[in-house]
Amino acid sequence: RMIKRYKLVPLLLLLIGLNLAIIFIMPQFRFQYIVLHHSASWTANYDTIRKQHRGRGWRDAAYHLILSNGSTQVPLGHLEATSRYRFLSYSLATRSGRCNLLGVHLSVVGNYHEKPMPDGVKACLGHALRSLQRKYDIQTGNILFHKDCSPTACPGQFITKKEVTDWIGPLVDQCPQDIQKQQDEVIDQARYSIWTFPKTILLVAFGLSVFTSVLWLLFMNRRNRAGVSYE
Repeated sequence: RMIKRYKLVPLLLLLIGLNLAIIFIMPQFRFQYIVLHHSASWTANYDTIRKQHRGRGWRDAAYHLILSNGSTQVPLGHLEATSRYRFLSYSLATRSGRCNLLGVHLSVVGNYHEKPMPDGVKACLGHALRSLQRKYDIQTGNILFHKDCSPTACPGQFITKKEVTDWIGPLVDQCPQDIQKQQDEVIDQARYSIWTFPKTILLVAFGLSVFTSVLWLLFMNRRNRAGVSYE
């Protein structure tokens, strides 16, 4: 009788649709910035950086994505996603809480305070940045450097905002097709997770579900009092 009176099946379908939207649609609104870093070491990859950062007491590497310079077994230009990226969690890569929460943090292996970035890495970085821009609708003006978020020289004196603008322009075409494909596949891995995303996403989903249910029941109750029949 309650199901017939309040039409709970449509409500259930509405709640399912709402939560699926949170999982599959909201990720594209997750980030407002791209924050660029360098590893400050010429030989590194996700595994080595993760071990180093775990030594600081962190559960994973502080960044979301790491771009290889080809110094290890990871091919040049390939992206590696940390769990922070795969599950859209927050970063620990700067001292700014806002940058850590709202930025997708990309670290390029190398020390670009010592010498310039090789041309091959520039094109690959340009494609990675442009792909992130497209996925999360981030304007070029919202591509930040680590030093824009907190006091540091990162990502080094040999990377400038003007150069980054050039890299995400025509230079992107010089990035090999196989590397473009690999980067796009990695960038598309991101999904919300109830286990790793900041628990606010659970509160948002729960709060929206409760709010929608209350509105639905109030609306249906008003219609019932008005004498609308659901037979």
